[in-house]
Amino acid sequence: MLLSFVVPVYNNASAFAECVSSVRVLLDDGVAEVVAVDDGSDEPLRFEAKGVRVIRIGHSGAAVARNVAIGAAEGDFVWPLDADDVIVTDGIGSLLNTLRAMPEKACFFHIGNMLTQERPGAMPPATLPDEVATAQGAPMQRLYPRSSIIDHTTNIIRRSWLASESELRYPAEMSLLEDTVFALKVCERAELCLYNDTFHFYCRRTYHPSATAGAWSSERSSRFVDDICRFFRFLGEYADCHSEYDNVRQLSARLRYVYRRVAMVKGCPWSDLVRMLDVVGRPRCPILFYRFTAFVCRLLRPKR
Repeated sequence: MLLSFVVPVYNNASAFAECVSSVRVLLDDGVAEVVAVDDGSDEPLRFEAKGVRVIRIGHSGAAVARNVAIGAAEGDFVWPLDADDVIVTDGIGSLLNTLRAMPEKACFFHIGNMLTQERPGAMPPATLPDEVATAQGAPMQRLYPRSSIIDHTTNIIRRSWLASESELRYPAEMSLLEDTVFALKVCERAELCLYNDTFHFYCRRTYHPSATAGAWSSERSSRFVDDICRFFRFLGEYADCHSEYDNVRQLSARLRYVYRRVAMVKGCPWSDLVRMLDVVGRPRCPILFYRFTAFVCRLLRPKR
C-alpha cells in the first residue's frame, strides 16, 4: 500500500465522513488507507468502509491520537490530515506517481502550494506539477513566513524513516501548536526531501464548530497559554539553530505577531496575557490598548 492518511477524530464524525468521501477513489483502488483514531468522542465513532480503520482511545488530545495513528499505519508514506479536511483530488495521480518514484533515501515530499479553501463554493481544478525539484539537506529555505510548510497536512512522510526517528512525534503534552512543532522538526531532520512549489493542491477545511471557537474559558486559556509558551521557547531555540536563514527569523516574527493577536481575541485573562507576553514578547500597540481589547473580547464572545 502506498499511502496512509492518519486522522484524529473527536466529536466531528460528520466532518470525518466528508474527509473519507473525498479520498474514496484511492481507498477503493487499494492505493491508500485511512487510519482514524477516535480520541474518546462522546459518541463512539462508527465507520465501516473499505480502506478505513478506526481505533478508539480515551480522550488524550490530538497529539496522542496522531501518534497512535502513525504507529498503526501500513502505507509506505503517511499523510497527516485533520478530520475536517476535504481533499480535492484533481491531479492526485501525478502526486502518487511522484511518491512511487521517490528515491528510498528521500524522507518526505512537501506539497509546496497547497491552497486552503475556507468557505464553501466551487474551486478551480488543482494544476498538475511541473517537474519535481530535488533538495538535499534540510529544506530550511522553503520555510516562507506565509507558506503552509509549517502545517503538517502539507508534508507526506516516508513511514520507514519516521519509524527510525522515534523522537519525531507530536508532543503529547501539548494541545495547541503540536502540529507546527512536529512539522518544523520533520523539516529540520530531513536529509533529502522532494518539494514542488508549482503543485497546486486543494485542501478545504470545512470548519465544523470546534472546542477553540469563541473566547477561551479561564481553564482553557491557562492550558493553551502554557502550550503557547512551550511553543515559543521551542521556536526561539529553533531560530537560534538556524540563524543563518532570514526566512526562519521572518517566520518567528510572523508567528509571534499571530499568537499575540490570538491571545487577545480569545480574551485571555490578564494574568495569562502577562505570562505569555513575557515569553513571546510585547506587542507594538500600547499595552493598555492590548489589555482593554482582550477584556472586551472576553466580555462579548461566548466562552468555550
